[in-house]
Amino acid sequence: MIARPRQEHLRVLISGAGAGIGFACASAFAACGAELILCDHDAEALTKVSELLGAYSRYCDVVSDSSVHIFAAQMSQDFESFDVLINAAGNGFVRALGMVRMAKELLPLIRKGSGARLIINIAPCCEPKTRHPLFPHASSQAGFHQLSDGLAAQVKGSSIGVAMVRPKPRPAPARQHIDCGFDATARDIVQIVRAHRPQWHPRIVSTQKRA
Repeated sequence: MIARPRQEHLRVLISGAGAGIGFACASAFAACGAELILCDHDAEALTKVSELLGAYSRYCDVVSDSSVHIFAAQMSQDFESFDVLINAAGNGFVRALGMVRMAKELLPLIRKGSGARLIINIAPCCEPKTRHPLFPHASSQAGFHQLSDGLAAQVKGSSIGVAMVRPKPRPAPARQHIDCGFDATARDIVQIVRAHRPQWHPRIVSTQKRA
């Protein structure tokens, strides 16, 4: 008799899950049966998403050091560890600073996990038209890339990997918002995690609100 592969549990923490690419990632991983930890600075949007997907959620504003610190402390109380951190909160320099703050506060908890773990930094969809006057470099794609590389250097030699993903804008009619292809990017991220943790076997589940 051939033993079936164990269906490994996967716990994914996603910032900025209330909308945009964060919500797309939350939906994609929920559809694959992953356990979700969601956070956002928009409490109303976060509540709706967590109820829709049956996920654990907590408020967190990645712009605030104290908010991220409190969030990380709560995670340490409620969870032994988690497997994947997806930094998707904010845009421009907020995305960059949020990535750094979330990684700094949550790395100790990620290190407690076992097997291959992964931090995924989602770059802003496109270069901002005007950069923030106080953080011009952090507002740029190049700045985000360098900060992500710096994080990768911090965990080099460990079982924690760092990947940067940049959504690919798609052509859109004039005077309309750029289509960043969030759903396609979210599916790509699921595949990145599958490649990093081959022992995880996604299963298709309903993402409708539980009765």
